[in-house]
Amino acid sequence: MLAKNVLRLRHSYNIFKGASKQYTTAAEEVKNPQRRVEKSLPETLETEWQEAKPYENLPGPTKFQLVRGFLKGGEFHGKPFDAVMRICRQRYGDIYLLPGMFGLPTNLVTFNLSDHEKVFRTEGSYPARPGLEAVTHYRLSRKNSMYTDEYLGVAGSGENWGKFRHMVNPVIMQHKNTKLYIEPLQKINAEFIERIRQQRDPQTLEVPSNFIYDINRLSMESVAHIALDKRMGLLQNQPLSEEAKALFDNLFTFGDAIYELGIQPSIYRYIKTPAYKRFEKAMDVVYEICNKYVRETLERLEANPNPAGEEKSILEKLLKLDRKMAIITAIDLLMGGVEITSTVLSAIFICLAKAPEKQEKLRQEILTNIGNANDFTIENMANLPYLRACIKEALRIYPVVFGNIRISAKDLSLSGYQIPKGTNVFMASNMLLHEEKYFSNPLEFIPERWLRSVEPGMETVSARNINPFIFLPFGFGPRSCLGKRIVDMELEITVANIVRNFTMEYHYPTDNAFRTYFMNTCILPLKFKFIDLK
Repeated sequence: MLAKNVLRLRHSYNIFKGASKQYTTAAEEVKNPQRRVEKSLPETLETEWQEAKPYENLPGPTKFQLVRGFLKGGEFHGKPFDAVMRICRQRYGDIYLLPGMFGLPTNLVTFNLSDHEKVFRTEGSYPARPGLEAVTHYRLSRKNSMYTDEYLGVAGSGENWGKFRHMVNPVIMQHKNTKLYIEPLQKINAEFIERIRQQRDPQTLEVPSNFIYDINRLSMESVAHIALDKRMGLLQNQPLSEEAKALFDNLFTFGDAIYELGIQPSIYRYIKTPAYKRFEKAMDVVYEICNKYVRETLERLEANPNPAGEEKSILEKLLKLDRKMAIITAIDLLMGGVEITSTVLSAIFICLAKAPEKQEKLRQEILTNIGNANDFTIENMANLPYLRACIKEALRIYPVVFGNIRISAKDLSLSGYQIPKGTNVFMASNMLLHEEKYFSNPLEFIPERWLRSVEPGMETVSARNINPFIFLPFGFGPRSCLGKRIVDMELEITVANIVRNFTMEYHYPTDNAFRTYFMNTCILPLKFKFIDLK
């Protein structure tokens, strides 16, 4: 027990690389009194705070400059969020303030990885993540709904959020539960493969320029089956039901709404702006349809309960724990999983289609370990390092968002400035992924950099020694992405299935492939050429 406590203290207190040489934990002080000359974390943070420059000295635009910048004719007007951040970085440096307006807090932006590590390492048991204020506002102001402070799902905070994650994590994050969906995801993928064959031009073998909508359909069909225990029919060659179409049409407004309401200046808290009305209407539709589908699942289970010993779906397990939380979790998985999956799949397809030699290398791995028609299983998917390296590298080249957001849990010295507890901190790590400082040949698609064993000739590009806080595609710590395992499995099955059925080509420019607001969205005409393998 003592050993476990010491390890826990070391994990909590030693927040820097080489900390054992510079700092000592409280447990070590008791064990080795002579080492008290070294500093524990609280002492170190206090010393750093005292030596740091005042918060008021931080650079950044004024409120007037920011508002004017977003207005028509301003330097930020119509620009995606990453462009705004880059403009400010060029002007103010690697750390600056973006003042809050209309009731929104001021945001600190930092490109310094040591700052990011310090924020994450001190975030505590209930990390606070800003950016979802519009979701919280909607849920708490919605009449006759199940939402309360205790039932906010991913938009919650503090102990209420902790109770939510404590309940759903064992169901959603456990490996044995996600493996239940390998077979149904394969069936959905088979429909996607057939849809590609139906959609492509018989002469050129290219799919239509709006192929992104087919990727969106695949993503939503997959996530909806897991979240709602229901097939939507989005990939089948038949008219969509009104509900499926409504859910599909409204779910993809989430990312833009978060940017318009949570990043740009907005008065939606006082007056329902057009952007908020669109968001509210979309969330109403998503809520009502999800609620209806969950009720149908409940009725089905009551009429035909699962035989004893039969594995239950994720939704069934959540319903057994808490019906209200099951509905909220289903909505959160749809909101957080569908757009992200579509973005990552678009990125992977672009990268592989433009790198035929990497695509062929991946194909050989899939054919060797799984075959050209065999079913996917936990066992045959275990040894696919190059597949996972390809996904990682695509996420590096085309990250989903700019980075991570937290509310500082302690008074901290970041980049030499005093940052008070309770400050919104935007950690722009994903905007460093194309910098030579961190990755050799950063604009090249080189999956080999992520392999554990460095291949001959790849020593200079290997990512083995990179700062672990520069690449966090699914976040960090207790507040990391709830649906990570589900998204991982869907990505792996889809990409493997594509490369063992087709050779993919893309003969068009890929400049400015993604529109970057809060969440990246592919805007290219994705006219991929899918050539059947013999």
